[in-house]
This record gives sequence, structure tokens and C-alpha cells, in this order.
Amino acid sequence: MAAPDPRALVVDASEWFHDPAWAAHVPRRHWRRLPARADVALAAALQACERHHVRATFCVDAATAARWPELLRRVVAAGHDVASAGHEPIDLDTVAPAARPAVLAGFARAREALEAVTGRAVRTFRAPWPARGDPWWREALRAAGYAAEVLACGRVLPLDAAHRGDLPSHAEVLVAWELDRDQPRLLGLPARVRHRHEARLVGAAARWERCLAAGPWAAPAGPGDSDPVAGAVVRPAAPTAAAANAANAAPSPAPARSAAAPRLAVVVPLKDEADGVPSLLQELDALAADLADRAALEFVFVDDGSTDATAALLAAAVRTRPHAQLVRHDRNRGVAAAIRTGLAATDAETAASIDADLSYDPRELAAMLPLLAHADVVTASPYHPRGGVHNVPGWRLFLSRTLSRCYRWLLRSDLHTWTACFRVYRRAAVVDLPQAYPGFLGTAELLVRLLRRGGRVAEHPCLLEARLFGVSKLRVLRTVRDHLGLLWQVARRRIS
Repeated sequence: MAAPDPRALVVDASEWFHDPAWAAHVPRRHWRRLPARADVALAAALQACERHHVRATFCVDAATAARWPELLRRVVAAGHDVASAGHEPIDLDTVAPAARPAVLAGFARAREALEAVTGRAVRTFRAPWPARGDPWWREALRAAGYAAEVLACGRVLPLDAAHRGDLPSHAEVLVAWELDRDQPRLLGLPARVRHRHEARLVGAAARWERCLAAGPWAAPAGPGDSDPVAGAVVRPAAPTAAAANAANAAPSPAPARSAAAPRLAVVVPLKDEADGVPSLLQELDALAADLADRAALEFVFVDDGSTDATAALLAAAVRTRPHAQLVRHDRNRGVAAAIRTGLAATDAETAASIDADLSYDPRELAAMLPLLAHADVVTASPYHPRGGVHNVPGWRLFLSRTLSRCYRWLLRSDLHTWTACFRVYRRAAVVDLPQAYPGFLGTAELLVRLLRRGGRVAEHPCLLEARLFGVSKLRVLRTVRDHLGLLWQVARRRIS
């Protein structure tokens, strides 16, 4: 009887939030604020392979290699091979022809970074997200000297004719993040999508053990020899300085505040948001860097009576940020009251308020600020014809849209969205407006009072997303009831 054709063993070392099932639900903008845990998964995968004396090909992206170069060197030292998964996952089927050269250049830089870290040539490519359309990248990989591509289905596609006979036809693909049972739980996803991801964690260790014990597996070849999956694995010359810098460079420091840039006070109301504070701070630091040439940002954090660690985390953050301050309410007073407190705590002529759960992309402020030249308030507008919503339950969306239509009709206004907290203000126009409703209702009240006093409100179409961390403070039925009461007050012209 002929010996069975040995299969190749491939380990997908992508991040837990790079699950292809989440591609349509966790936008790329959230990746930088989600905790990277590929090191945990990689360490667990290495231990599993060691227990079974199995060698594999680890598919690693350049971002992971830059974060944990020593761990990647451990992979190579243990006799495993390394394949490139690009810089970070990208849907190759959606790349426009004009953007393809830039993507291919990114592949080349990622390969250089991996080789700089490992000291080994990288000859295998695997796209972590399935690609089913025209394989436009394949000829470029062949020209670059890749020996093989591992497809999403596990088939090994030879790219180098010289090694075609050395490659197995199939690879068993194991996903490392399935071994990480302690990864965070994202709330703002459709239940079916979240459950599908979490189901892969159940029994993953046992599945790995069964697979690793099944064999036989094609072992990677030594330096200079032919590898069953990755082709020739050779130790290259000393890495170039450019490649080493690409792999190990530290993040660039935030640019200095420009003395000529106008001040912008960003008010952030928070209530029991300890789970999301670290990612919030990361996004705000990135925002300050992005807007440095247009605005000198200062942050006003308003702790609205939190009972968790929110206040302590913010106090620590303020100590390391010279242009930030923390204001505290001794009890929960509501989001509109918190925004009002933040506006009163600064003397900047221009202010903004953003949601602590980052349900709007803070970088939209760059497009909203110019609109303030002809308005007193610029509000984010997901219900604008060019706006949108993502992962928000349909019933909640229906209620919110209906209430906004009621305000629009009663006030004979063109505004589509009345309840967003994500806004830019000409501070002098709003800081002294009366406030009867300190909670969520107060966001609509502010626009009503401003418009009835001759103020101007502009809309910026935005995408509204469900929060990823923590629990919403919105009590839907109570809020709907209160909005109906406010609409009655508006109809009787008692709000002015």
C-alpha cells in the first residue's frame, strides 16, 4: 500500500478581530482600539505543536511581526516556517484596479519586514480573508519569487514551476485565535455573528489536539532546502536597514500643537465606561495628531457620576495629558447636563461633543469644523439621505427616525437628525441656553431652543454604529415617553 500523501500544516496567526465573518461588521477604524492578542494565540499554538512534535507554516502579518518580533523568532527557532499574510487583512476582491499597485507594494514591504525579523526568506503567501474573484495578485507573487499560495479552502497552489513537484496539494489550516478563550467580548454585533465567532472557541483546544495527532504532516525543510509548503527556505543576507525599521519602528509621537491653530475643546461625557476608556484615549490621541495642523485640541472629560473605575482611569489619563481636564458630577445628571458642564469648563471659542462609546468616528470632526463658518451648531446626521447606520437594531432605528421626523415637522425644519451627541458648537451660541431636560432628551431640546432663537444648524452625514464595549445608558421606553412629552411642549410653544 502506498504511503499517504503528507499534508502541509498551516497556522493562521491573524488577530481575533480579523475573523472574516466580522469583516462587514467591525470596520477597520476600530482595529487600532481593539486589544491585540495574537501573541497569546501564537504562544498557545506553539505549545500545541511542541507537544505533538509537529512543524508547521505560520501565516503572519507584518503588524503582528512588528509588535512581537521575539515571539516570531521563537517560531522560526522551533523549526517552523513563516508565510506572509500581508500587512493586515484586506478584501482582495474589492481592490479597485487603480489601487492594486499600492496593495502589491504593501505586500512587498510586509515580506521585507518578516524577513528582517526572522532572518529567513518568505516564499509562501496566504490572504487571511477568502478571495473568490479574479486573482489579480497572483502573477505579481510569482514574479516576486513566491513558491506557493495557500488558498482559503486549504488548497496549495504552486507559483514556482521549479518546486511544483515538491509541494503537497492540500494544507490543513488551523486558526490560532481559536485557542484564546480570554479575548474581549464585543457587544455591538448582530447576535448570530457574535455567536458564530464564540462557537469557534468552544472545544478549540480539543480540535487542535485531534488534528495535530492525525498526521502525517510535511515537515519544513532546513535552510537552503526545499520546503513542502513554502518552497526554498534560505537564510538571506543581513536585513536591510529599511526592512528592519519597517518591522521594529516605534509609533510616531503626536505632533506638537501649532501655536497658529485655533483651539478646539472636545467634551466627552462618560458614565460607567471603564471597559472602553483605554480605546477611547487611544482614539483621542490619534485624533489630536490627525487634526494638529487644523486645530489645537484640548479635552474636557466629564464623569457623570460613574460608580465603576471610569473616574480613576480618567484622572490617570489627565495627569499625562497637559491639554486635558476632568470634571466630575457627584451624581448622575444626564448626558445633556454633562455636555453643558463641559462647555462651561472651557473658554475655547469652538467646542465639540463626542460619544464616549465612539459610535461615531471622531475623525469626522475634520469635515464638520469647516461647516461651522455658516452655522452655530453642526450635528452628525445618520438619518440624512447620505448618512447611515450600522449594527443598530431595526426597532430602535425605527423609533429614533420617527421621533426625528416629528421634530422636523413641528419645527418646519430641514434637519433629519435631532438626537445625536456628536456635534460641533460655536460655544457662545449655546453655552447659556436654558436647559429643562438634562438627559438624552436635552440633545433635541438644545436644537429646538437654538432654532427658535434664530440660530443656524448644519448637518453632516455620518455613519452611526452600535457600541462595541460596555452597556448603553439609554432607556428606550422611558426616552420615547419623554420625547413625546417634549414634542407636546414644542407643539404648544413652551420651549423657546
